[in-house]
Amino acid sequence: MSTPSAAAGNVVENLENAGRLVDQHIKADQSFWELSGQLTITTHQTSNASGNTDRDYPAVQSYWPALESMPFLGEVNCTPLPPELVQAFENMQCNCAVGLMPLIARAWLTIDSTIYIWSYEDGKDLAYFDGLNEVILTAGLLKPKEGVFQEHIEYLLCLTTPVEIVVLGVSFTGSPSDPYSEMHLQPEPLFNLPSDNVNMLSVLGSPEGRIFLAGKDGCLYEVVYQAEEGWFSSKCRKVNHSVSRLSFLVPSFLTFSEDPLLQIVIDGSRHILYTRSQSGTIQVYDLGLDGHSLSRVDSMQQGSMVQRACYAARSMDQSLFKPIVHMAIIPMSDSSTLHLMAVTQAGVRFYFTTTPNGIHGRPSLLAMVHVRLPPGHSPSSTIPKLGSTVHQSFYRRGTLLLSSSMMEDRDQLWIMDPDMFPFQPTVIESVISRPLEGHTWAIAEAIQPGDLEAVASLTPLPPLVVTQHVRPPRRFILLTTQGCYVITRLRPVDQLQSLFETSKGAAGDAVQSFFALHKEVQACAMALILATSPNQQLAFWATEAFFKYGGEPHIVFPGSGGMYPLGGGGGIVTSTPMTPLAQQQYSTPVHGQTPSSLPHPYNSSVVMNTPGSYGNLQGTAGSAGALGRAVVGPEVVLSGKHDGLCRYLARLLRPLWNEQVAVFYKPPGDMQAEQVVSAYTSEELSAFMEQMYSLKCFIDLNSRLLSALSSRPGSSASPANIHQRVLSYMRPEGMVTTSPNQVQTTLLEKYKADAQVYEQNSLHNICSLVTQCCESLSLWKLVCEHELHVVAEGLSQQERQQLVATTFRALIVSSRPLISSVISALLNRYAGDVNMTESLSSRLLEVAPSLYSQDDAIASKARELVTVARTIQNREEQLQRLKESVMYYSKVISRINLPSVCELCRDLKFYSGIVELALCAAGVKDRKNLAIHFYKSGQPQQDVNGQAAYIERQRCYSIVTSTLQQLLVQEQPAKRPSSVPAQPGPPSPMVERQQPSDPHEEFDELLTMCLRSDDELFHVTLYSWMITAPVNLTDRLVQIRTPYIEPFLKHMVASQQQDILMFLNLLWRYYEKNKNYSAAAKILDQLANIQSPNLTLDQRVEYISRAVMCAKSCNLATSGSSIGEFLHELEDKMEVARIQLNIVEAVKSLQPQTSNTRAAVEMLTRELMDISKLYGDFADPFQLSECKLSIIHCAGHYDSILVESLWTEIIDKEVALAKKQSVENQMQGVYTKLIQLGQVYIHSERFFPLEHIISVLEKYSCQQHWRVDFVYSTLHKVGVSLQTLFDIYNRLFKSKLPFWQFIHQPLSIIYSLHCFYRDNPSLIPAYERSAFKAMVLDAISVYLVELHTATPSAAGDLQMKFRQLQTHIQGLYMDRDR
Repeated sequence: MSTPSAAAGNVVENLENAGRLVDQHIKADQSFWELSGQLTITTHQTSNASGNTDRDYPAVQSYWPALESMPFLGEVNCTPLPPELVQAFENMQCNCAVGLMPLIARAWLTIDSTIYIWSYEDGKDLAYFDGLNEVILTAGLLKPKEGVFQEHIEYLLCLTTPVEIVVLGVSFTGSPSDPYSEMHLQPEPLFNLPSDNVNMLSVLGSPEGRIFLAGKDGCLYEVVYQAEEGWFSSKCRKVNHSVSRLSFLVPSFLTFSEDPLLQIVIDGSRHILYTRSQSGTIQVYDLGLDGHSLSRVDSMQQGSMVQRACYAARSMDQSLFKPIVHMAIIPMSDSSTLHLMAVTQAGVRFYFTTTPNGIHGRPSLLAMVHVRLPPGHSPSSTIPKLGSTVHQSFYRRGTLLLSSSMMEDRDQLWIMDPDMFPFQPTVIESVISRPLEGHTWAIAEAIQPGDLEAVASLTPLPPLVVTQHVRPPRRFILLTTQGCYVITRLRPVDQLQSLFETSKGAAGDAVQSFFALHKEVQACAMALILATSPNQQLAFWATEAFFKYGGEPHIVFPGSGGMYPLGGGGGIVTSTPMTPLAQQQYSTPVHGQTPSSLPHPYNSSVVMNTPGSYGNLQGTAGSAGALGRAVVGPEVVLSGKHDGLCRYLARLLRPLWNEQVAVFYKPPGDMQAEQVVSAYTSEELSAFMEQMYSLKCFIDLNSRLLSALSSRPGSSASPANIHQRVLSYMRPEGMVTTSPNQVQTTLLEKYKADAQVYEQNSLHNICSLVTQCCESLSLWKLVCEHELHVVAEGLSQQERQQLVATTFRALIVSSRPLISSVISALLNRYAGDVNMTESLSSRLLEVAPSLYSQDDAIASKARELVTVARTIQNREEQLQRLKESVMYYSKVISRINLPSVCELCRDLKFYSGIVELALCAAGVKDRKNLAIHFYKSGQPQQDVNGQAAYIERQRCYSIVTSTLQQLLVQEQPAKRPSSVPAQPGPPSPMVERQQPSDPHEEFDELLTMCLRSDDELFHVTLYSWMITAPVNLTDRLVQIRTPYIEPFLKHMVASQQQDILMFLNLLWRYYEKNKNYSAAAKILDQLANIQSPNLTLDQRVEYISRAVMCAKSCNLATSGSSIGEFLHELEDKMEVARIQLNIVEAVKSLQPQTSNTRAAVEMLTRELMDISKLYGDFADPFQLSECKLSIIHCAGHYDSILVESLWTEIIDKEVALAKKQSVENQMQGVYTKLIQLGQVYIHSERFFPLEHIISVLEKYSCQQHWRVDFVYSTLHKVGVSLQTLFDIYNRLFKSKLPFWQFIHQPLSIIYSLHCFYRDNPSLIPAYERSAFKAMVLDAISVYLVELHTATPSAAGDLQMKFRQLQTHIQGLYMDRDR
């Protein structure tokens, strides 16, 4: 299959662009104000106030009269009390108490010693417990500690009486849709504790299963229980946390308090407990980081609260600020810095924090930081005041319910919440009131699925408009004397639905006003919720409103007074006049603004350091571009339809967009490796898919959303292109008209057309993303249905790690290779099962056609052929199937997992398939051959495309080289099975005998296949691998005969710095193997002279020696003059190199070794030097006489004085070395040196001055008492002829040098001559004896005359010896002559 085309590449880019839009809209939904910022709280040391302006509690109807009929509450249901309870009231004697248990959808009522529990939804399933003898004061439903009770006990029911505390077990039977349909109370108490005559007025459990009680004595108690009794603790006991640890020693009747505790609340997100007493004192307790400890932190009395409230709201009567009737926690899901809220009898709210300046940490104080007045306290308010009759209150997730007494049997319900006005910089609440029949006993909210998880969130949750598409309307339960009221608070989308139903369509002022109130983007997002609902009539109305009020895209320009729009009615341009309230609606804080100079996070202009909290508002939606970006040039403002679609899509994807698709899971007790399991269940994925397919269906049915794009040139979706084109319209030469009105009209048309083209391109991307989301989720659900943990076993470890690290965003937008691997693993799970594979392939084509195409089906067919081939025994038939599979794979090479397929071929020893597929994939991924150009250009970093192509090709080639390496390092094949048959008889014809394969033969075969390729870059990769292979393959490399090996080696030599020596060595060896001796000699010469610390002098000399040999071989083959000159040059270099070696040895032998000598050795071994440098820098400074002699001899520089002086120095040095040794050792040292040097210079008379050498040696012979024959015998052994020696000695005698007189041995030379003549006559050749005899006898005559004139004492003996010698020579030669 070919590589992805430009269109396919654009698809990925378009998905990424749409994904970025989703990111931006998710971020926009997270850009809501933190509650402390909305209340402009600056520090915990002071308090401020709000609620005293009309803006705090706006009357929507006064701005949009058409919305006067818009409902805020749904149907109110009132379920009467069960008749059994009404009858029981008639028999009440002492006390009754009531309450709600929203966790299990129950209400409870105690009458004397009996408790009744029933369903507040329908008044049924009445249960009671009458096993107590005392009056029940209060009751509480609690969550038990884990591991203490049996599994069927889901909750605990704690009952308190004046004398005891009883804990009962509660269990349920029901269906998955209604798990609490039937309630069962355990007849026997789990625990029973004495109350010590303390009336408990309230019971509350913590999320960790702790049980707290509020005592009438003002103390906080806890029932501590555990599974088994300990050494020093009972199974259940009561602890008083308000007194010391030794309080149990004091009798209860000695303790007293006049301030009973009325209420306990626990913040499970922060592990903080609060108590409220009858006098209004609030106390704070820290439960510890894990919620398992308790320590008192701080308290605040009602008087202090009133004082701070009066300071914050100076114009208000202090009677509004007391007494406190209720308190509620503000969990971290509501605010990260505000922790508690208290409500007074007048409906005033106090906000508290427990940390200084709102910093995160454990509680350390209790400070009131804000006072919010109830509605009706602004000067021009039309909302009536609540009065000071509030007796019941409830607060949760920003919604406050107050019940105030209108008369004895009638209450007024007040509801205040900010859901109508999200994303505001201040708290703006809608106010709803309605009468209630009866007196309100308790208020609670019905627990919806996900509510508990939301409350437990450690980050502030977004406003209701963000989640209303998945959150049902909130339902509040009010237990009164007349029964249980169930009141539904409508969501904004429910209000829009009601307006549609009231108006019988979208063409009404009410719907238009709703869009003006909520602004186009938010209203269009709500309309999409209804447009994708199964109610066809409602969907039609919502679709009509979406297109009618969604606006149009337009372009805005920066002007002197802000931004002014041109070309449409999008953005904030509406048909309704802009009101002050509308200008603030959905104003969004600037993302990421965090001034560092502000000292604490309470400042309203600070971005709170928690997710979901943002800083001060910097501008309204009317003065910014898309998603609040500042406009710095011509800016396209997209329509509400576009942004509403993006916002709704972002909200659908928000729960999973940035979440992992899978996680590692290790089953309990399973010692095996971790399994990969889906992060979402199939049921959860089905819910997401249902919403996504509904949106896709809406898009498919409304083709007008994607009208045809303009065919004008330059109609791309690039904002930069838009800016350039818009600016070009403003140039005078761009307008061919004279009418100003016509100019304006033409400009508006062009601006509008460009904005529409830009929006249409963006909408196409969004719709593509919606389709991709549907397919990706469907595919993932299909994989989960086939057991993801089993499918994941077919992935590599790296792919499993990548899968766990992948988010749904990446899976949908950019993880095509990973998806392909998962699909392959899914199909491989059923490999061999043809029917299942075909069924699964058809299912994949159905649910994910863009992720599993027809090409993928071809790849599946190829996999099946490989699977079948694995089961075939006949090798020829097996190879046929494998060749067919490779043919199929080659057609879809870009869609397969190449390493996995090649691994299958490797297992089946189908190596030609590996080479074919790898090279095919490399060619497909680099059709323009950018990689080879990148390689030959020296791999420049700026060539990004070439580098990418090079990397892709290397990944393909590595599959072949890894196969080669595997074969290379394999051990010898196992012992061949015996060929002896197990039973007599002919061999069975049914079984084909397969000879065991030899890895070396397979390696040779595969390497031969590789070398046949015409892919030059593959050859480069292959040769590089051969160089670095674990087994040395360089000998084989230089024997390769391909047109690519020599260019490869040359390229590596030219481009490498560190490994240049290795490649130069390979290059000369290659040339030598190919008998290109001239090129080999030149490379060797280059190696010898290269600058490298890794080469020793010996190696350089060896390179020169090899170069000489190659040059000589080339000289024999050719007769060119140039090679002869080169050979001569190499020989000269060789001679100089030898001298350099000698100098190195000489310097090393110098004693003592100094820094200079060591530095000299280092320099000499680093490189080859010319002869002048050797002499001037080393031989001469270090007085290396022998080396200097060899240098001048090599250079042909003759200076007799210099030569003689050097010989003198050489002899002097040898004599000095053995000066303290015996005479024999001295002679031996000189003898060795003369033999060594004589052999070198014997044929160079100018550099071997015999007369001077003999003179010096004879002098030392006299001085050191050497043997008389030592000098001439040594020189004769060197190769000096006797005739030459006789002549030199004779001349020395006749020269009569004064030295002999000086040492008092004037006859030393004559004596040496005597010995010479005496010992050597027999060595004279026969044809020279006559001449020699005459010459010697003449010389003896001269010597006798000379001795006759000498002093008798010195010459007498010599005369006699010479006469005897004369007679001897005459007789000797006569006898021999005869």
